[in-house]
Amino acid sequence: MSSIKEHVSFAGVIRGQGHEANCTVTALKVTMRETNIHAYARYEVKAVSGPLPEGDYELTVNGQSFPVRHRGEYWLAAA
Repeated sequence: MSSIKEHVSFAGVIRGQGHEANCTVTALKVTMRETNIHAYARYEVKAVSGPLPEGDYELTVNGQSFPVRHRGEYWLAAA
């Protein structure tokens, strides 16, 4: 079964360490042809509404929450 892949963007919220900021997140949407079943992969934080200190946070986007780590300019998935 083949799939359709497209890049999409969402509004998200980053919370942690007593801080909260809005953000823009991109993801890869994969839809299985003929079923309309889809999943999102490769979430990336692209823009944050304000500066946040390095450390561990929670990213909430599209009704799901993920642990993330802020290091320098980067937002990384955290285990």
